[in-house]
Formats: sequence, structure tokens, C-alpha cells
Amino acid sequence: MEWYKKWKRRIDKKYRVIYKRGPSTVAAIFAGMAVAAWGVFAILSSYPVVAYVYYTVIPSTSNLLSQALSQTGRVSAEQVKTGPVEQEKPELIPKDVSLPEGHYLTIPAIGVDTVIWEGDYSEYERVLRHGVWRVPDFPKPNEYGSGKPVIMAAHRFGYLDWSQEYRLKNSFYDLPKLKSGDEIEIIWDQHRYVYQVEKVEEGSEIGDYTHDLILYTCKFLVSPVRIFVYARLVL
Repeated sequence: MEWYKKWKRRIDKKYRVIYKRGPSTVAAIFAGMAVAAWGVFAILSSYPVVAYVYYTVIPSTSNLLSQALSQTGRVSAEQVKTGPVEQEKPELIPKDVSLPEGHYLTIPAIGVDTVIWEGDYSEYERVLRHGVWRVPDFPKPNEYGSGKPVIMAAHRFGYLDWSQEYRLKNSFYDLPKLKSGDEIEIIWDQHRYVYQVEKVEEGSEIGDYTHDLILYTCKFLVSPVRIFVYARLVL
């Protein structure tokens, strides 16, 4: 094995200078950039994981959030009892028999394409488990001109048995991504109603009832902060 020892001594001597110098500045910069990129990716992708773990450890979270969404609707109903005066009825939107029967909500900008579920306050948990809930005590889309908005609520993160695909299509997971000018479409009993987003706000309760449509969801797992989307009927 004398040849191996000689070969090893030659190799060690050849690369000894490199070992002492350490990595080059360029290599260090690239290594730092790679670590930083992985750090940013971990931060951006960790929230759904944290939410999943939280729901697993504390499974009642979904129920508590459903209760919070329902309570926001109740408070809103109380506030507008003596609110806006009935407005003049706009021109009726005609029925289109080519449209499906039933109630549907589509928000192309964030991939929502789902059924709108009906239910009173005693059924909020059952309804929110499916997805989007039209808050009772407020008009249906075909009752526009009443001076009160259509209001809909949904979970952001939902339930453990929801797949990510279901969550994106049937809840308000990406509601914060909406911006002014985005369109929201409601099909209600073969009538198409198109709304345009005017503003997106955060708060603990609805602050503006002058719009035609309001969507809201919880911002965090445990927080009084809600995300509100205000939209105007344009067609």
C-alpha cells in the first residue's frame, strides 16, 4: 500500500493551500443567497403548515371561527336595522335560461368557483363547513335596491378534511389578494350579477354598508381581525 500513501501525500500537498484559504468570496456570496432564498421560502410556506398543526392540536378552532363569523353577521344585522333608506329600484336584470339554476359565486382573480349556501344563524356551523354562507337578515342578490348590501362569509383555512384544492375554490383563503377593479360574479336563480371590488379593508366589524356586496373572512386563526371586501353592482 506504499503507492497509496505516496498518492495521498501528493493530493494533500496539492490541495493544502485551497483548504487553508477556504471557499472563495463568490462561493460564499452564492451560498448566502441560497440560504436566504430557502429562508424566505420557509417563511412564506410555513403559515398553512402552522394552521394545519394548530387545527390538529386544537380541533375546536374551526367551530370557534365559525362562531366568530356568525357573530360578525349578527352585529351587522343589528347595526343596519335603522340604517339606509330603501333606494329606487334599478333596472331589472333579465333571466338567462342558459345559466344554471341555484346559487353560485365566482371570483376569477382568486380562483373561487363555488355554491352559495343558505342557512339561518342556528345553522352557521353546518353551512360554513360547506363553504360560502349568505348571511341572513340581509338581501339576496335579486333584492338589490333595498338600501342594504348582500353579505357573504366563509372560512379562510376551513377544516382538516378539506383538501387545498377544495379550500381555494370553496372558501375565502385568498380573499386578501383581491384588489380594486377585480370582478365578482353571482348567479342567482338563472340571473347573473356582476360586481366590481371597490376596496379591501381589515377591521373587527363592517364599517361601510353603502356597497351592494360585502364579503368577509377571518384574517388569522385566533384574532378579532376580519378581512372585508366591498363591491358595487355593475351589471
